Amino acid sequence: MIDDLLQLSPDAKTLEAGRRLFYSRRWRLLGGDGEWIWGEFDVGGKRPVESAVQVVRGRFVCSCRARARPCAHGLALVLLLKNNSDRLTVGQPPDWVRTVQFRAEKAPRVVKDAPKADDRLAARLELMTEGVDELELRLLDVARRGIADTVGQGEDAWLDMATRLTDAKLPGPAGRVRRLAGIGTEGTEAEIARTLADLYLFVRAWRIREEFSPERRDELYQYAGITTKKDELLGRPAREDHWLVLGTVSGVEDRLRYRRVWLRGERSRRYALLLDYAFGEFPFEQSWPLSASFTGGVHYYPGSYPQRGVFPDPRPGGRPYDGLTGYPNFTEMVANYRRALAVNPWLQQYPVYLGAVRPVRDRPGGATLVDAEGYALPVTPDFTGFYRLLAVSGGAPLSLFAEFDGYRLRPLSVLTDLGLVEA
Repeated sequence: MIDDLLQLSPDAKTLEAGRRLFYSRRWRLLGGDGEWIWGEFDVGGKRPVESAVQVVRGRFVCSCRARARPCAHGLALVLLLKNNSDRLTVGQPPDWVRTVQFRAEKAPRVVKDAPKADDRLAARLELMTEGVDELELRLLDVARRGIADTVGQGEDAWLDMATRLTDAKLPGPAGRVRRLAGIGTEGTEAEIARTLADLYLFVRAWRIREEFSPERRDELYQYAGITTKKDELLGRPAREDHWLVLGTVSGVEDRLRYRRVWLRGERSRRYALLLDYAFGEFPFEQSWPLSASFTGGVHYYPGSYPQRGVFPDPRPGGRPYDGLTGYPNFTEMVANYRRALAVNPWLQQYPVYLGAVRPVRDRPGGATLVDAEGYALPVTPDFTGFYRLLAVSGGAPLSLFAEFDGYRLRPLSVLTDLGLVEA
């Protein structure tokens, strides 16, 4: 999310100037309120430069004379949030920030000049292609050296690769590489090999992206880090349905808290993924209680197998949710997953509702879920509620909702006599 803000820099020179200002000691009144961050930059006796950034929407406001936005001051504030957030005091904004916030809310939406937007996209794609070229060289170097030798170089090898990808405006692949830094000690070489294979598939797909359909190219761009703006999404047709909240995953990424919320449509039987971010200890904009239901329209991001979406106007469901059925076994689940992957190979998480599985601990793979046919799939190592599953099941099959990454399951909720409860 923060890297997306840095990618809005009009050019490399402005971003470098922002990095220099990030180290400056002239900043004062640095703060944030969960949506905006702000600061005043001392220019020596004159009125300080007043700069503010609306983090979630990517809006930059500054009193400096730079023509381009974001300017170096705004980018420096983003870098402070990313690398030194302790300097930002969470609290009420000063008067000038309140004025900025008021104007931002009242300002009419401006349609960007299409040729200029196209020029910016072309420049970014060129920079991204240079990053893809370097990624391919590094992947081939890993293949030549071997995974064990690369892991032996320590985390810095992966982190350096991730930094280079971030500079090339490729936050998606950069995040995958950054996670490899921890796999060397906590995971297996097989996990590293799978991630590297996915990255190489991305490289080969990027080379032939012009041959793709618009939907498949959109999915490739989303994996790389180019996302559709919310205003454009709201202009797309919405899918109206009665939606059930099946599970939530939360964590921290780039010093921002994130939350994944999974919904399932009653009539369409389609899943929708809502991805939210929040700064500091401030709450997320919308509450999505587990097992609650809502009616309204979900606007999906473009793609041949759309999954992520936005739900701008949820209304309480007001009636029981009907039609929740699960896979009877892993064979059908994996078959459906393969079909989905054939349409969109960039799926990070695949939502599954399992009708009858038993949690089992005493297998060679550790914690597993076993279906009615005796087939087992492992649970993600960071899942902490396994003994709760054992207690709920009592040795009998249970129904649960989980995320599937192609290899392991992450249980999110369990169906009990009292309804859905957190796994």
